[in-house]
Amino acid sequence: METIYSSLKVNNEYELCSVYSEEAKNLLEQALLKARISYYMNYPRRRLFDRHKFNCVFCVNENSLAEAEDIVYDIFGEEDPDIKMISRKNPVDYL
Repeated sequence: METIYSSLKVNNEYELCSVYSEEAKNLLEQALLKARISYYMNYPRRRLFDRHKFNCVFCVNENSLAEAEDIVYDIFGEEDPDIKMISRKNPVDYL
């Protein structure tokens, strides 16, 4: 039996940015919550020669990607070493 939702693709998350410090993570988290933007954080596995001790990737829905990018640029600017903009489709496919 197939429902109307069977053919619906649900993976519409975009990787917004990679954050390299706890303070920047907390600032961005509070700003996204204040703007009522749904997000989740992904903690990638650390590699052997990784420069950063902390790494967290913020992912948001594609409908709120532009607003979330504006928030990141308002808080951190263009050239902040604690944050790296990604803005790409999440490579994980759930279906």
